[in-house]
Amino acid sequence: MTIETFEISIPQLGGRKRTVRVLLPPGYGEEQERRYPVLYMQDGHNLFSPETATFGKHWEIGETLDALAVRGDRRRVLVVGVDCNHDRQGMSRLDEYSPWVNPSISLDISRARGFESAGGEGAQYLAFLADTLMPLINQKYRTLPGPASTGIAGSSMGGLFSLYALYERPDLFGLCGAFSTAAWFAKEALMQHIAQNYRADRAVYLDIGTAETSDDSKADFPSRYLQDTLDIRDYLTSRGLAQERLLCVVDKGANHSEQSWARRFPGFINWAFGHLAGAEL
Repeated sequence: MTIETFEISIPQLGGRKRTVRVLLPPGYGEEQERRYPVLYMQDGHNLFSPETATFGKHWEIGETLDALAVRGDRRRVLVVGVDCNHDRQGMSRLDEYSPWVNPSISLDISRARGFESAGGEGAQYLAFLADTLMPLINQKYRTLPGPASTGIAGSSMGGLFSLYALYERPDLFGLCGAFSTAAWFAKEALMQHIAQNYRADRAVYLDIGTAETSDDSKADFPSRYLQDTLDIRDYLTSRGLAQERLLCVVDKGANHSEQSWARRFPGFINWAFGHLAGAEL
């Protein structure tokens, strides 16, 4: 497993600094002529190492991709993880991962007590990915640019952002992986965005556990998480999204954690490989 790390400024958000972690595909150094599809992921600190993960558990992405290679699987992807914004007791992460403002965030999650609202910087954060980070990644690494070879993924608010990005910039992304999407944050706006920008040629992965919550004191959170994901699935189905372009996984008993996402990532990446042009070159 080879991970390269660098710091970058976000000019679209006042020059904030952010750590970017790039997981090189197995054999990247040896196959000098090979180019790779790219998967951009949120919360990069949680993806590759328990030492950097917020709660000491990572997604085991490197381990998963290495295991596939050891078994002789020739499919490859370059994974770019961007750390989240930890400022303001984690509220800045919510700001960057949603283009829409939640005007009463403290009513949804008790840890937001004292904050009147959250969200509203998602468009600027997406512009950073599109105009600053992606050109740099394409210059620095042997990538296959273009939406047919580029995906975006994340969990919770990162899932909401990934769905937003997929439909906002179809010129950049061909698929998204929305793990345990925090649609509750701005569900009406998210659904409207998908409806207004729907495309039948995009691929969407959704998953959800039946014990998800963002606040243990709110008894209805597990049912909200589950129903919101099923509503997104049902809407995409109603629009005629082809069965091979939509995968929705309901993980019985799974909670809202890196352990759950690590367990489901192998299924996601196997599905994603079928929608990333160049994965098998």
